[in-house]
Amino acid sequence: MHPAKLNEDGSLQEEFKPAIYMDTNFLRHYYNAEGAEFSFNENGDTIDPPWKDDSPQISSLLNESRHRLIVDITNPKDYFKDFGCIRHLATNYLSEASLILTPLSLLELFKLHAEVAFKDICADSLGAKQIQRMGEKEVGKHLSALYSRWLTDNQNEVLKGLIQDCCFNMSFARAHGLQGTFYISDLSIRITEGDVGNFLWILSFLQLETTDVLHLHSAKKLECEYFATFDKGFASNKQIINEAAGIQILCNAKEVLTILKQYRKKEA
Repeated sequence: MHPAKLNEDGSLQEEFKPAIYMDTNFLRHYYNAEGAEFSFNENGDTIDPPWKDDSPQISSLLNESRHRLIVDITNPKDYFKDFGCIRHLATNYLSEASLILTPLSLLELFKLHAEVAFKDICADSLGAKQIQRMGEKEVGKHLSALYSRWLTDNQNEVLKGLIQDCCFNMSFARAHGLQGTFYISDLSIRITEGDVGNFLWILSFLQLETTDVLHLHSAKKLECEYFATFDKGFASNKQIINEAAGIQILCNAKEVLTILKQYRKKEA
């Protein structure tokens, strides 16, 4: 993560353009694909990771292979490869196009990580069948009870460990998971009646969630040219959004990869 500089009007400075705003669902996949940049180059060719000659433990290789197999089975074709290419370009800063994230996305990552991590912990103890029926409200109730216990017994190592496991690791995110992105550290936006009347009402009319509206509003204020998302609401209305906001919706990893390659830096 590197800080992105803004102009006085809150828009991105030219050095960070063209800019691709990543909403939370796309950003989460980018984060989860951490390490894929060492397996593929920008063209999708398999490459040897830097640690190839360090003779890693067999168990580590098996775990990595197992992870890739599950990802390959449960996600669209070339999912792991596409994000490997994206991360290769982004982490090596080979493209003039910048991947942009905001505190709004980070805030949602904390929420998503807590929910997923808590369900994983519960599945180990209670079994996956029982956890399948657990919604986010129930997860929130249990996390509230867990945090309340820790506030009254903060020397309890078991409670401390559970809280830490459910809390999004920003140190890891900065150094690894979100490496290659540009972070808006001070997102200063406001929504006026004019904003609602001129543009935002269309998004609500199309039944987009309020948080999604805020993401797109932020992207417009930052003057990002592109908006990366897996959200079907954006995908089905991308032409309307482009005409109303002047932002091109990128609906999958391949479309993001195309833009990064289009603006690939020329060799010195």
